[in-house]
Amino acid sequence: MSSRWQAAVGFALVGVELAMDESGRPDPEALVEALSQAGWTADRIGDHARSLVAAEQVWPHPVPAALRSGCGAAQFAAALGRTRALLGLTTLETRAPSTRTTYNADELRLLREVPPHHGS
Repeated sequence: MSSRWQAAVGFALVGVELAMDESGRPDPEALVEALSQAGWTADRIGDHARSLVAAEQVWPHPVPAALRSGCGAAQFAAALGRTRALLGLTTLETRAPSTRTTYNADELRLLREVPPHHGS
């Protein structure tokens, strides 16, 4: 049995197993296109993900072992990450950077500390 990369990564994103053309290797660009054709646009997937997170549920969805059989963990994580990037879902919310720019006295003291072997 060959690896079912597209179905496994697709399941992680949408929570259902969709019939996908499989090439036997990860293909995030083709997956994004196939998901869109199945009605799972980037906006819909984003809304789905945010609704799960708001309900304190897990997203991306855990993929059943039988579905990810033959998909190496690191390769799967990379394919999922690339697909999320293509969908614009690397993060679900963007926060503004902290406006604090000065350190307090304790933080300055810690920054000045160096271990004895440092040579300073």
